[in-house]
Formats: sequence, structure tokens, C-alpha cells
Amino acid sequence: MKQWSEENPKAPLMEQKRTAIVAGARRAFLESGYSQTSMDGIAEAAEVSVKTIYRHFENKDELFSAVMQAVCSDNWIPSMGQNAAALTLRYPWFDDASVQGLTAGGIEYLTHVLSDEQLSLYRVVTRDAHRFPELGRRYHREVVSGRSKIFAEYVDRCARTNKWKLKNAQNAGNVFEALLRAGIFEELLHGKRAFERRDVVAHCRSVASVMWNLLQTQIL
Repeated sequence: MKQWSEENPKAPLMEQKRTAIVAGARRAFLESGYSQTSMDGIAEAAEVSVKTIYRHFENKDELFSAVMQAVCSDNWIPSMGQNAAALTLRYPWFDDASVQGLTAGGIEYLTHVLSDEQLSLYRVVTRDAHRFPELGRRYHREVVSGRSKIFAEYVDRCARTNKWKLKNAQNAGNVFEALLRAGIFEELLHGKRAFERRDVVAHCRSVASVMWNLLQTQIL
């Protein structure tokens, strides 16, 4: 991705243009999909020229990656490099090694994953990833891996705090994530039901209880 020195007098204007481009691309990709969105369409949505877009981004793949990063940033998904202290500041439940902490983490996760924008982003990727393999790889790298890493670190902290043995923190985090998504994600994705917070809370309480028992048995 192209960068400009902060000392460059045009840097503020360039950053403003870049923000407008990403915002326009975000609307275009989520409304029309990846394959159906052209650089001309993005330029129109962002109210800039195509030439201006290419001053900021090498190609459409790179621009889509910027859109995914923006979606995650706006939904407070930390970068992969953030440590436990940063995660605790962002997520109060990260320091709560209890069933209540698991429940709170699950609610925050599903509230994000089941948002209209995240479901739209998921549909865009699954619809076009077979034609554009890099699309799927970027989505996994920018979105999926970050969320999975948070859960892996959290369940590891739960185990250590409660003096339980954990065979593989990443696998345990994946199990927690899979339990949270089971049933409810597919139903909302396919329009079988509408998002209801009370349903999400009840689901997360049930999942937290199951996950707590699995951690106690030390089979993960």
C-alpha cells in the first residue's frame, strides 16, 4: 500500500482522499460484491478519479483489503500484534476468567459477527472467493485470524487462572468460536430469523456453560 511521509505538505490532503476512497469502496463492495464492483464505480462513489485511486492503491485486491481493515477497525477488532494488556483495555471480559466472562465475550463476538455489515462482507467473500482466491486469503488474514487469536488468548488465560491444563489454546479458541456460531449464524445469514439481542444473550449463556465444562474437564 502506498504511503506518504508526514513531512510531505500534501500528506493531510492525501490521507483525506484515501479515506474517501475506502469509504466509497466499502459501500460499493458491500452493495454489489467484489466481482461486480469496478474501479470506475468506486471512483464515482468516492467522488474522485480512477487515476487518484491508483495513486493510493496498486489494485482492487489491495483496496478490498483496506476495506476489510476499516470494517474491523470501526468494530474495534484489534490488530494481530496487540498484547494481553491492550486486549484487557479493549475488552473488560478478557480479564474475567469465569462463566460470566465467557458469556460477555460471546455476546460481544456475536453482536459483531451478526451485524448487517459483517454478514454482507461474509457474503461478498464467499460469493467470489472461488474466482478470486486472494480474496479469501485476505479475508482470513484480515478478519478471521484476528478474532480467533483473541479467543485463543482468552481461553488460555481462563485455563491458567483456574489452574487447568489446556492441550492447545488455538484449538480451544476455535471450539468456543464454533459453538458460538452454531445454528444462529447460519439462520441469520440466510434470513431465517432477525437479530434479537435476547436470543443472542441466551445462546451465549448456554455456550459459555458448555465451554466452561469443557475447560474444566481439560480435554481441549
